Amino acid sequence: MNNDLKEILRSVLKEELEPINKRLDGYEQRFDGFEQRFDGFEQRFDTLSEEIKELKDGQARLQKNIIESLGQYTEKIAEHVDNKTEALNKRVYAC
Repeated sequence: MNNDLKEILRSVLKEELEPINKRLDGYEQRFDGFEQRFDGFEQRFDTLSEEIKELKDGQARLQKNIIESLGQYTEKIAEHVDNKTEALNKRVYAC
């Protein structure tokens, strides 16, 4: 009788636990789906972070180039003014 009771208990437990196992399998599959989505978002975030860094670097280079260009342009204007002043002085003092 003891073995019969064990078998009945096993059978009842199996019947009761089977729906729970199925539900857990469903949750596990959902969790795997969420993990895959999260990995996709993480990759996008990494890509965006890299692109933002590239933009910041490009902006810094652009600012540096603008400052250098303005300095060169200012020097050329000063040279031009100096040349015109020198030419004017030569004409004035030549008379």
